[in-house]
Parts: sequence; C-alpha cells; structure tokens
Amino acid sequence: MKITTDLTNDELEQLYKQINSELIYLQINFKKLRLGLLPRICQILITALKYNPDKIVKFYQFDSSFKENSIEEFLEHPECLTALLMSNSVYEKDKTIDGKKENVELKSKINRKIQDRLNQSIFEKNHRVQMFAVDHSIKKYAFPSCFYFPEGSNTLASSDFYATLLNRVIHRFHQNTEISIEEINSLALAIHELLENTEQHGKSEFNTGKVKRSVRALIIDYKRINKSDEIEPISGLNTPMTDYLNNIQSNKGTLHFLEISIFDSGEGILKTFKSKSYCDFEIKDEVKIVEEAFAKGKTSKSEFQGYGRGLHNVRTILNNRSGFLSLRTGHVSLFRDFITKPLTEADNIPLDLYDEITKSRSEYKKLAHAEGLAINILVPLR
Repeated sequence: MKITTDLTNDELEQLYKQINSELIYLQINFKKLRLGLLPRICQILITALKYNPDKIVKFYQFDSSFKENSIEEFLEHPECLTALLMSNSVYEKDKTIDGKKENVELKSKINRKIQDRLNQSIFEKNHRVQMFAVDHSIKKYAFPSCFYFPEGSNTLASSDFYATLLNRVIHRFHQNTEISIEEINSLALAIHELLENTEQHGKSEFNTGKVKRSVRALIIDYKRINKSDEIEPISGLNTPMTDYLNNIQSNKGTLHFLEISIFDSGEGILKTFKSKSYCDFEIKDEVKIVEEAFAKGKTSKSEFQGYGRGLHNVRTILNNRSGFLSLRTGHVSLFRDFITKPLTEADNIPLDLYDEITKSRSEYKKLAHAEGLAINILVPLR
C-alpha cells in the first residue's frame, strides 16, 4: 500500500483495497490544506496495523540524518506518529552501502525522541494543536495532561479545559472572529464527549486483551482558503466537502476555518451496540446507530452505546455557523452540510446524515471495514 503526498479525499477509499499489504509506503507530509484528510489517513493506518503490528511501514523518502532536526520535524506529523505507535517495524529511506541498498530501521533508533514528543502532551506548531494518548499499559502516556486532570490520573479533563484551549487557539489565529463564548463552550463540550467515547473504546479493547496498544488523538487546525484557491485540490473531486466549500466560498471570499479532527483505534460504534450480533447488521442499521448518537440525551451509559453522552451540541453550532461534519466508522462514511441541509430536526431526535459516496439519505454504500472512529468538523470563523 502506497500513500502519496498528493492524495485527495476522493481517493481515500481506494486504499482499503490494499489494506492487507504487508508493506505500507508512507509520505511524511501532504500538500497544503487537504481538509478532512488527516483523520482518515490515520484511521487507515490503524485499520491496517491494529491486529497485525508486524507489517512494515516504510517512510521511503525520509532520511533521519539529512539535517540536525529532521527527526523532530518528522514527529510533528500526526500520521507519522500514529504509524510509529501502531507498528513494530518502521523503516526510513534505504541507504546504499558498497553499491547495495540496505534497509534502515527507524523506530528503535528514535525511541527517545518519540518519548520526548509524547511528553509534550499539548503539542503546538504553526497553526496546529495536537494531543495524543497511547497504549494503556504505559500509564505515563495513556493518561497525559491534555486529556486527564490531574496529569497521570484516569479522570478525564472537563469541557472547560477544551473551552479555554479553543478560545486561546481561535483568537490567536483569527482575532476578528465573531464566534461567541457560548459557541466555543458548545464545541468544547462536543470535543469532551467525543474523547470520552474514544477512551471508552480504547480501554475496553485493551483491558479485555483484544489489542496490545491503542491510539487516541485530537487535532485542532486553523485553515485559511483564499478566494483564488482552487477547491478540488483541497478536498477532492466531486466530494461532499468540495460541494460545501464551493457553496460557502461563492459569497464569502477568503475563508477562515477551525478544523477539528478526532480519531481513535477503538472498536467503533457498531461493535458497542450489544443488542444483536455484529454480523446481523445491515448498512441501514449502522447508519441509524450513528444518527441516534447525535440526539440529545443519548448516553454511553445506556444499553445502546454510541459516541458518548450525545452530540446535539455540535449539530447546533454547526447549523448556526454553516459548518460541515464528516465521519468514517465501521462500514459507513457519512456527512452533513449545514449550508445546503440546515438543521430541522428537534434536539431529541436523530440527526439526518448523508452517504458520502451517493450523497443520499436513501442509498448507503457499504464500504470496507474501518477500525475506530475518524471525525472531522469544519467551523467557519467569520
């Protein structure tokens, strides 16, 4: 499987056809912007490596000796860190010695650098804030201060923590935003609930011995799209996100976005639905479960376990700000464009979601199975 630097959203699903490959070729960065790509790439790596961590990941253009800070720059990229944490066998660019190409093992060579990177539980660089929690057998990194308070405890940080973080990030990157404190608080609560869900999935699988490692991450990006920028290279050919960006750009000129990406290596939404056998589900059942997770009052403590305690907060703010939501879990890939499909549903009923392939609510395409959850939220900062 080869993941190239110019990969676009419409090409992502093609990678699942190569998911059983024993060798994964991976770039260390992707072309500018690429909205929505990051959590899906990490989810593909998780799906490929979760039950077979001995697959080889090769960063075929990366040379750790190229310059002094090359490893630190390498570890800035969430997809690189995800691959390192999920795979036992990671290699960099081949070296030619005496006319022969030789593999160069990377993971053990930079183990100390990986630990240094993970010690920065809230990692900020340029227009990005990223947070990772990993393998629950390593308490130091399983309960980092970005997700837990006090640091090292197993008590998740409250939504107030994320509200403070979001407020700081938004006003540093886009000082003239009109986003309100109430909207920031709603986003923070949604983030907290999503992370509560990823913790539930990761701990469940690790504690039952299903997997030996887990990854959970929150990535917050500020993205600017100029009026002159072409949309398709950013979001793919004929994708729902491209339709959304074309619609919002038509009368806005330069666009400023907060992009929130959350992904995990857990069992996913459908597998937490305990009322019937996993193999008995049809695609419409899986869609229904995901939609119900967005209803007010939906709780992970109920018989039907979904994302967390309910994501009605995120649907309200995205509707108010003409935002966009996409997610990939299990066999489904779903979205909601709140420009063309504004909210009409009451808080306590499921959120209508549309199939990303067919762009329909009546026809859902069953896709290759993806582990965990990858969710992407676009919030215009007008």
